[in-house]
Amino acid sequence: MKRLLAAAGKGVPGPKLPSAFSERVYTKNDWYIIHFGDLGKIHKAASLGQVRKLESMTVKKKSIDLNKRDAKKRTALHWACVNGHAEVVTFLVDRKCQLDVLDGESRTPLMKALQCQREACANILIDSGADVNAVDMYGNTPLHYAVYSENLSMVAKLLSHDAVVEVQNKASLTPLLLAIMKRSERIVEFLLTKNANANAVNEFKCIHQQLLKHIRKLSKNPQNTNPGKISDSKLLLVVLP
Repeated sequence: MKRLLAAAGKGVPGPKLPSAFSERVYTKNDWYIIHFGDLGKIHKAASLGQVRKLESMTVKKKSIDLNKRDAKKRTALHWACVNGHAEVVTFLVDRKCQLDVLDGESRTPLMKALQCQREACANILIDSGADVNAVDMYGNTPLHYAVYSENLSMVAKLLSHDAVVEVQNKASLTPLLLAIMKRSERIVEFLLTKNANANAVNEFKCIHQQLLKHIRKLSKNPQNTNPGKISDSKLLLVVLP
């Protein structure tokens, strides 16, 4: 497996960023450790889920900026999503806050909700029109985060709202290749039914027979709208143990 991980990182250009497929990139939340002395009132209330306090603040100060950023460019919506406060997310969305503000790592509130596995918050944002194709500093989209978390329902939700399935991050990983790296067979199979380009993984040396059998079946299925994308001769997948 180490040999395969090394192969995945060969094409990363530019400065020495953490591998866009490493666990730390997808799970680290260092920028959201709460130091209340560093937060404004609106950010503190959102991080604690204090929706009544937020309501009181907006009544007293009708001109309050719901999109105000803290020192690390995080908004109240970012804080609510990280901590899973769906009621606060609904409150902010209903008051027309900006949905796609980027924090200091170019992550939107939707990305943070998916990264922290806050599905209720993510659903609210997607249904409210949040950008499902935003890209963070590592080239990851919301779909990459859903795939990494192995959350099939969120993968399906994002795709139903026109998430692009072929985006490559800075390690040249599409969501499909990331799913293979995670050994998430259900998500791999699902992405293939959505016409993910299986040939994107052709730098790898081994073919997993179970997946290959499934792919051949899909390629012969008349309901598959793009069978030409599934090529046995070019498709190379990571072997699962």
